[in-house]
Amino acid sequence: MPVFHTKIIESILDPVAQQISQLVILHEQAEDGAAMPDLTLPVSAVANAVNNLVQVGRQTGESSTDKVLKEEMPFALDKVENASISLIRAAKALLEDPLSRSARDTLINGARGILSGTSALLLSLDQAEVRKIIRICKGVQEYLAVAEVVEGMEDLIVYVQNLTPGMTQMVKMVDGRQAELTHQVHRNILIASKDKIKNLLPVLISSIKIFVTTMQSPGRRGLEEAASNRLYVVNQMYTEIEEIIRVLQLTTYDEDDWNVDDVTVMKKAAGNITSRMKGAVDWLRNPNSAPGGLGEQAIRMILEDARKVADRCDDPERGQILRLVDDINAMTNELANLRGRGLGNTPEALRLAKDIEEKLNRLENLVEHTVKRAERSGIRKPAYTVAGKVDQAQKWLSNPGIDDGGVGLRAIAGVVEEGRRLAHFCTGKDQEELLRLCDETELLSKELANMCARGMGNTPQAQALSKRLADKLEQLKTKMEDILVKQVAEDFMDTVTPLKQLTEAALAPEDKPNREQIYTSKAEYFLEHSNKLADTARLIGQAGGSNDKRLVEEINSAANQMDALTPQVISAGRLVLYHPNSTAAVEHFDLLKKEWTNNTNNLTRLVDDATDSVEFIKACEEVIRKETVEAEFAVSQEQPIPFIKSTSKIARCAQRVVMVAQQEADNSEDPTFVEAVSKAAEELESSIPASVGFARGVATQPNNKQAQDDWMNANQKLYRSVLKVRKPLTGEDNNPPLPPPPALQDDELDESLIQIVDGVVNVRDAVLVSQQPPVEEFSQMNLKDTQSAPPRPPSPGPPPRPPPPEEEEEVHFPKPGPDQPIMTAAYDLHQEAMKWSSKGNDLIAAAKKMALLMAEMSKHVRGEGGSKKELIDCAKAIAKASEEVTRLAKEITNRCPDKRMKTNLFQVCERIPTMATQLKILSTVKATMLGCQDSEEDQEATEMLVGNAQNLMQSVKETVRAAEAASIKIRTDAGHKLRWVRRNPWYQ
Repeated sequence: MPVFHTKIIESILDPVAQQISQLVILHEQAEDGAAMPDLTLPVSAVANAVNNLVQVGRQTGESSTDKVLKEEMPFALDKVENASISLIRAAKALLEDPLSRSARDTLINGARGILSGTSALLLSLDQAEVRKIIRICKGVQEYLAVAEVVEGMEDLIVYVQNLTPGMTQMVKMVDGRQAELTHQVHRNILIASKDKIKNLLPVLISSIKIFVTTMQSPGRRGLEEAASNRLYVVNQMYTEIEEIIRVLQLTTYDEDDWNVDDVTVMKKAAGNITSRMKGAVDWLRNPNSAPGGLGEQAIRMILEDARKVADRCDDPERGQILRLVDDINAMTNELANLRGRGLGNTPEALRLAKDIEEKLNRLENLVEHTVKRAERSGIRKPAYTVAGKVDQAQKWLSNPGIDDGGVGLRAIAGVVEEGRRLAHFCTGKDQEELLRLCDETELLSKELANMCARGMGNTPQAQALSKRLADKLEQLKTKMEDILVKQVAEDFMDTVTPLKQLTEAALAPEDKPNREQIYTSKAEYFLEHSNKLADTARLIGQAGGSNDKRLVEEINSAANQMDALTPQVISAGRLVLYHPNSTAAVEHFDLLKKEWTNNTNNLTRLVDDATDSVEFIKACEEVIRKETVEAEFAVSQEQPIPFIKSTSKIARCAQRVVMVAQQEADNSEDPTFVEAVSKAAEELESSIPASVGFARGVATQPNNKQAQDDWMNANQKLYRSVLKVRKPLTGEDNNPPLPPPPALQDDELDESLIQIVDGVVNVRDAVLVSQQPPVEEFSQMNLKDTQSAPPRPPSPGPPPRPPPPEEEEEVHFPKPGPDQPIMTAAYDLHQEAMKWSSKGNDLIAAAKKMALLMAEMSKHVRGEGGSKKELIDCAKAIAKASEEVTRLAKEITNRCPDKRMKTNLFQVCERIPTMATQLKILSTVKATMLGCQDSEEDQEATEMLVGNAQNLMQSVKETVRAAEAASIKIRTDAGHKLRWVRRNPWYQ
């Protein structure tokens, strides 16, 4: 079946599929009694293109030294050539007899063979290129292990000389490969792993150098720490290369694996296992098959899918699956090693192959049983983040009478559990309020669950209770976010001081008393500080309100990296402590400190991205107010140490506000916003040194009243500067002041009325007073004494009432059944789009259109009516609508001044055209299968089409969300025309 993981494959398959789709439509028309036209020219065009590809493939296979390519290429070439011959024969037969049924069958079979054969040929050529890169990667991995035997400086020089060419070639080839991939996630993983390897290379050389130096030093003190550092770096590089190898072999990616329910992911993984079993068994049964081919890859991918199933089920099935996976993986490694040495026909290799096949069959049956059990139970796991859990819960609470498999209820329980876990990290009123909200939310959820269990989910009482629970859940989520913001303000206030103290302890003079005990103390503090940073970061990722998969995964990755890197920094510092005169030890310590600092800065940036900047600054304001009270009390008690501690905290907190403000300014392309934020940040930054300086004066002269006054004034200025930073971030300075009212002449207003109104404070009183005679002569006036007034001009009457707003037409969208994956994906997009009115919003209109078209395609794919032409035309219409979604999203991207949102929206929408092209190709493949359902090829084509449709709908849904968020940042004078009007807010 076609795969589209590279731009070259997609560019070749797309025009071939377009030609084949025309043949399919003509074939269908002929089945209705129409005579087939002369197909000589279009068939010749397809045949010529295929023959050129075959010629390239044959030349590549003959000149290649890749055994796997030589083994697979003849089969792929024969398939394509036979299909091409069938097409030509069918065209000639139809020219003689336009109504020939056998010729029509030959035509459609040839068309099907052209697509599948061309795809197989392209995949073989592509995988040969992948194996080239993998061979280089594995060569680097093998040479990394040689680091353990380097024991002298001469060995180190030779090692670096031999490692550098392979490392350079690997980085270059991986860089070229990532640029060719169509899946953005795969590109990002390759780039990240490649960059990590490049950054770790100097650390590796340094770790080997310090190991050699320590080994040659008298007493070899610190050799264990040096060996630990070296092993850490080697393992890190080895792991990153292993990740590169894994991603290089991937040909598909599911956009929604992180968000969809577990049963859907498990069923998809089980289907993939079944479809790959034949290739795996064929490879096992052929003792002459070379390692690294498609058959071995099929086994690896089966194990990867089995792990997905294991991750989403409970014991005992989970443990059984993982044990089988580990056994098969180890046995496959051993078999590949034997075949690579030409020992595939030995009794040992044959026995291994037979055992692996038997275990694979057991694994397939176990996975199938596990998926069916999960499907029968209806158990689905809640989302990973609190934001995702709240979304699931709100979806259920909007209609509690519908059975959602218990997802909504378990999501609420998950939020409550996270809330109680977070309560352990706070104290006082925050802890009390958080626990109260958890208890109240849990109580309401149990009450609603009981009503639903008694069949009362659709009653007015249940609806009212659902609304109360929805409100309470939002309160709980908001409270958790507030506490986490405060936690970030506290824990990430100062990330460098513990490292500075560790460095000072490591560099302490040799004659300093208790230097090793002091270092141990500082190391424990540094480790505690690092653990706190990592733990808080993980809490932010899981419960901080963000549901951005990329951001949460990056936070977890950086936190894990901090856990692994911190002990190595401590070990490197201990080497400096043991060998204070060793330049190699100091350089190595500096390199690891740099790695730790870079990772910490990255973690801080990610946490800041996941935290609302305004709320963060508010939390910092609270910290400054609290520490100011503490500092003033310390002054009154003449306690300089607590005073220094509080004022230092104030300064660090202010500096963090400056950092966040600068990040916001750097993230914006709005010059007015950037100027306002930068100006406020500069003012705050300039006030910090003065506050610190005056605080030192108070610390040295606690009784000096002038010094105290100077510090208090400087501290007040600093606090006011923090408040000024928050103003432009909240948009207070973005709105121009209202123009003054027009000047009125003195004779236009009665002076007495002005004086009376000026003396009244309350507006209502002013109105009442102004209705009384202001002076005595006014009260003596008689209407009869006045001259007759001129006739009043005719009243224009009340202004015409504006027409009532047009009600948006409700489109009946069919609800999906239990086994309708494409319809389910379309329905989810429809539900997302229906949150917004499509009037004045072409993006929402296009998204709704795509959902309806995809629902129509679901019917075609399931065989519920429709022709092959309608299936192909439906795919083309979806592709056209996706172009409109992409165009409108890019317009928002170009106008959005927020760089993060701009990047996120661009990354989400740029994959839509690729998926739409793939949908057209896969629809053509499926159209060639209509009429021969239930075949293995038809099942595989359906699974690929389903996966592509799900990915496309998920990407459009994410585009809608990202576009709405980005539109908020666009100024009204920027020419933005899309209106975002929410139809049914959750709080109504």
